[in-house]
Amino acid sequence: MRRRAVLALALPLAFGLLAGPALAQSATDSVETVRAFYAADDINAVRFYAKRLRALYERDQREAKGEVGRLGFAFHVNGQDTEPGFAKSLTLAPLSSEGDRAEVRATFRNGGPQELRYSLVREAGAWKIANVRSLKGETWDLIAILSEPLQ
Repeated sequence: MRRRAVLALALPLAFGLLAGPALAQSATDSVETVRAFYAADDINAVRFYAKRLRALYERDQREAKGEVGRLGFAFHVNGQDTEPGFAKSLTLAPLSSEGDRAEVRATFRNGGPQELRYSLVREAGAWKIANVRSLKGETWDLIAILSEPLQ
């Protein structure tokens, strides 16, 4: 019984210690912030968004009133679902970093080869996602999508 209690406490603690840094935004590494966003696997994880993107996303959610708003897909996977092996195909690479701005490339397979560009800004000492653009297949710009009138 005592052994089970120790394991019941130790496993979540160990997982928390291992997962903690991977799920946190980084003050020094923009790639780690994007990696943490993918680990969260939730476009509702607005804690990763810069102020402007967060405001546009939250406005879209509010105006959509529970229906599909301007954004009808999970932009981080460039689709509604993911194909088997998606996570293994994900590669992140820094493209630029100057002062409080950075750009990270995400490539992966999901219904074909995909390439997204994450623009990040440093806000309150942490890297935040300011915009995302799709560069392969159907191209789009997240800020442009969220700035359009709701239809």
